[in-house]
Amino acid sequence: MNKILGSLLIVCILSACSANIFEKQLPVCEAVTLLGGQEQTVQIYGVRQVANQVEYKAGYPFSWRWISKNNFTRSTCSK
Repeated sequence: MNKILGSLLIVCILSACSANIFEKQLPVCEAVTLLGGQEQTVQIYGVRQVANQVEYKAGYPFSWRWISKNNFTRSTCSK
C-alpha cells in the first residue's frame, strides 16, 4: 500500500513540474500561403531573422517549423 501511495505522490510531483511544457502558445500574427493552387491562412507563432532572412514559426500545415518568409504571399507580421 505504501508503494502505491509513494508512486502516486511521485507522479503528482512530476506532473506539476511538467505543466510549463504543455503551455499553449498564442499566435503572434497570420500569413497567407499558396498550397495546391489555393490560398491558405497559416497562424504564425514566432518571427526571427537568420542571416538577413526572416523566418516564421508556422503552425498547421507546416508542423510548427521555421519557414522562410518567401513562402508566404502576405502576412500581418511586423517584420
